[in-house]
Amino acid sequence: MILKKAGEWSKKHPYTFLFFFGVSTRILIYVLYNGHVSIFNDSGGYITVAEMIKNWDFSNFNGTRTPGYPFLIFLANLSEPITAFYQSILGLLASFMLFYIFYKNSKNLSFSLYIALIPSIFLHLLFYERAILTENLTMFCLIFCIWVLFKTNFFLQRLSLLNILLIGLASTLALVVRPMFIILPPFITFYYLALNFRSGIFHNVISILLLCLPAFIFYSFWSSFNEIHTGYKTITAYSGINIAQTTVFFAENADEKYSDIRDLQVRKRDSLIVNGADPAMAIWYVFEDLERKDSISVAEFSQLLKPMNNNLLKNNKFAYAKSVAKSWVEFWGTGVMWNYDSFKIKEIKWVLAGFWLFIMTPIIIILKILFLLICAFHFYKRIRNRKWLFTFEFFCVLLILGASLGQALVVYGGNARFSMPFFPLILIVVVQFYLNNKNYVPTCFRIKKRRHISN
Repeated sequence: MILKKAGEWSKKHPYTFLFFFGVSTRILIYVLYNGHVSIFNDSGGYITVAEMIKNWDFSNFNGTRTPGYPFLIFLANLSEPITAFYQSILGLLASFMLFYIFYKNSKNLSFSLYIALIPSIFLHLLFYERAILTENLTMFCLIFCIWVLFKTNFFLQRLSLLNILLIGLASTLALVVRPMFIILPPFITFYYLALNFRSGIFHNVISILLLCLPAFIFYSFWSSFNEIHTGYKTITAYSGINIAQTTVFFAENADEKYSDIRDLQVRKRDSLIVNGADPAMAIWYVFEDLERKDSISVAEFSQLLKPMNNNLLKNNKFAYAKSVAKSWVEFWGTGVMWNYDSFKIKEIKWVLAGFWLFIMTPIIIILKILFLLICAFHFYKRIRNRKWLFTFEFFCVLLILGASLGQALVVYGGNARFSMPFFPLILIVVVQFYLNNKNYVPTCFRIKKRRHISN
């Protein structure tokens, strides 16, 4: 009876329910984690750039980070607890936007609440809020961009030029936080043209300009900024290092003229494999050796690797394809980013670890497998019917699959982290597919329909 009344109240006041539920779960995590903020190897780079922003002194800038996440840390006055608090607020806002997105798309109040609870239920999303890492802000920016798409009726009508510009700006926010989202503005542009190809050449040309211009301006500005401070015009100094991680398993095939770096990387890789560590980190140990020896910068090291990377990619296409395939598979994995030893009460960390490993991890993996099967169904249906319907679900399918392939082409190691910002969209696709096809779902798997209560 109590649960029934709570369910009815949540449908009458969805945003209030999401707020109180979200705040409660975050307070619980805060208490269980002793207010700890997780720090990882990547965290220091963001904090360093935030300090540069605060002091407005970029003389030691190494070009490795875009300004989005460091700016959030700067707004928190470089305080890790305040940054985590801001990220919890972003998690709550993401819940509100997810509710709006799914309800606008499905008109199903109950399932909209389920979708909106994603950031407040899944442990890996909650613990990203307690970490100095970009994932939480990246997820927020992506959801915000899609929220703007729905607020402007992107999938239903031709848009005004002002709305198109707003979408261009929203899509650029994710790029400012994470360079891999350079794909987002061009992808949205493609999708808008697919939906409105009959709108006329003038409208479509202006739309392309407005959708891509903000991203182009930021890309040009940040590349030039990096060139001033590192000597290399690129959006991130990691590009050469990332490719070197992708080629780590066939680095010994590099030509003899690259033998100094090649042999050092192979030795580091084999040592890491013997010790059960991540071989993708071998290139960073190479950098540490060269930094001590020659005082080389990250940007210089990245550029130094590019000729060897090109040689390896050109002459080892099959090995590269295997590395890409492995990275793509790992994208669909999962993991929780926490400092496990920071739990003061060992029983709490045992319970949470067990809950994560034996309950949440299988659920997440099953949901991702279902998503891939649904992706195949979307393509099969369109090919069979010879009719390419550009719906919101297909938008998510293309975006997520494109991102999974894009990251696999240029990065090896920690690939599951790249899928985290897309996790709510993955569930949206799965749940929407269920709603669209529930008449074909066996009765034992159907969710009982309850009386609808107006919002």
